[in-house]
Amino acid sequence: MERLITTLDEWGIALTRRIAFAGVLGMVIIASITILDVALRAIADSPLPAMNEITEMFFAVAIAACFPAGLTRRIHVTVDLLADRYRETFTAWLKVIGALLLFWMFALLAWRLGNIADHIGGRGDKTSILQLPEGPFIWAVAGLVALGAAFQFVVLGVELINALKLKARRSIDGLLVFYLIGALLLTAVVIMGFEPVANLLAKPAQASPSTIAFLIFGLVWVLLLFIIPIAASTGLLGVIGIALLLGPGQSMNVFGTEAVEFITNSQISVLPLFLMMGVLASAAGLADDIYNLAHALFGGLRGGLGLATIGGCAGFGAVTGSSIATAATIGRVSLPEMNKRGYATGLSTGCIAAGGTLGALIPPSGVLVVYSFLTEVSIGQLFIAAIIPGILATLLYMATVSTYVRLVPESAPKSSTFDLEQIWPALRRATTVIALFTVVLGGIYSGVFTVTESASFGAVGAFVIALYRGELKGTEFWRVMGETASITAMIYALIVGGLTFSFFIGITGIPELLKTNVGELDLAPKAIIGLFMVIFVLLGAVMEAWAIMIITVPILAGLITDLGFDLIWWGIIMVAVVEIGVITPPFGMNVFVLKSLVGPEVPLSTVFRGVMPFVFSAFIKLALLVLFPAIAMWLPSTMF
Repeated sequence: MERLITTLDEWGIALTRRIAFAGVLGMVIIASITILDVALRAIADSPLPAMNEITEMFFAVAIAACFPAGLTRRIHVTVDLLADRYRETFTAWLKVIGALLLFWMFALLAWRLGNIADHIGGRGDKTSILQLPEGPFIWAVAGLVALGAAFQFVVLGVELINALKLKARRSIDGLLVFYLIGALLLTAVVIMGFEPVANLLAKPAQASPSTIAFLIFGLVWVLLLFIIPIAASTGLLGVIGIALLLGPGQSMNVFGTEAVEFITNSQISVLPLFLMMGVLASAAGLADDIYNLAHALFGGLRGGLGLATIGGCAGFGAVTGSSIATAATIGRVSLPEMNKRGYATGLSTGCIAAGGTLGALIPPSGVLVVYSFLTEVSIGQLFIAAIIPGILATLLYMATVSTYVRLVPESAPKSSTFDLEQIWPALRRATTVIALFTVVLGGIYSGVFTVTESASFGAVGAFVIALYRGELKGTEFWRVMGETASITAMIYALIVGGLTFSFFIGITGIPELLKTNVGELDLAPKAIIGLFMVIFVLLGAVMEAWAIMIITVPILAGLITDLGFDLIWWGIIMVAVVEIGVITPPFGMNVFVLKSLVGPEVPLSTVFRGVMPFVFSAFIKLALLVLFPAIAMWLPSTMF
């Protein structure tokens, strides 16, 4: 049995990788068609008909094709705050529970999508312009999600093998069969008992919805601390909460319809396209190009490599939208150079960890896309609003490096002379990424492109660059496609779960209760904002920005508006605050990324000491954004 499960797992990884490849390739094709549509509109004033319908239907299938690969590759967002404190056996069994809950979530999602597809097909629903039948597309999505659930059951088997082997002194085949059958029986019991138990508890729950909200919110945190994937925690507990307050039938309807509306939303196609742009940019070597240009410009100054690292992080963040990816990628390029030239380890790691935070702030940012979807504010305005704060953060970090090397002269070698001959080749090599960034954001700002169209240009442009440079040969091509698919699946699963949980929070009245209680506090609006910022710094130290957005934005968005603040401004503030958390002791995630790069010989305390001056400058940036909202709000006000 053990051999069968491991064989199925290996076979599943290979199969789902190919399915995901088709999905990612489909996204590239749709993005290319979008570019053709823009060209025809500009040249012949004759755009392609019904591009929204094409994007909605075909993109939904392409996204769903990524789910099986994401599950077989075990790409999930978890909170690892206490993971190191658990015993190995306990952690292994927590992973078993997490795998089972993910199986339940995707099996439930596949069932609901199938019901919706059947309903749509029965009505004969078609798209408005092209008259494409909608049912087959939703059936395809349901089938791919079901395939993902099936392979997730295989993953459950693998996690059981890992857990059973920790104490096994003989063959585990018998125990493995016993536990797998037990998992199926438990699933059947949950299915049969869900409705009667929910109906039994409905009256007391409906009598005090706020109590149920706090209870389930607490359970979410319990599951997160037990390293259960966030998507499963929020999705399943959201379903349970809705069932208690509105009934099991309505709960199932919400779960399915929220997922369909999200997956088929053409506006959200920008998210996987920008993710693809970042992965392809990394594969194409654009990080090296940006860093080399920054090095040519700043290398002659005292602390020049530190300045170059900050500049490289800013430039690469503009095409990745991820702080951890930026820190890890630029860190691999800059850290060896800084070590070789005698930079203090604290300074070098501090530069990279802090510079990585620019990846989530400088547009296009995937976190801002999620925030936009949750608050229904303009993605384009959010991106443009982040430009000046991103530049401000970059300048403050550079000022920190310059100040540090003057106060602690031994932390960096003496400055060298500028070599003007290095600037032109570096600039010429970096022209491609500069052009890519200019097209993407310039198109949004000027109104020439929609955000979806600019994302298409970014993804296709990065693909062409990587292909032209020969960086997609052999296994690298499969790696890039697999990484794109896995990250897309992870984030979409996270958001599907988050939307269900958000709906539950909305019907409990908690946002209104929070508004009332905050309104009774004798505090100025900016004092309340300050309180929230302290909380978000703490959350950012232990959670990824994606998860924080999903859990907190539905609760706070209405309150922020009632306090008289603009949601676009608050979105920039949220990202800035959360990114402070990722470099703040004792759990800053970017710091641990850097610790993995420098190796065991460098104590974690050294890395944290090196990053603290940058934490100080990040708080200065935050104070400026709060005191002078125009820093974020002026540029969006000048848009087309």
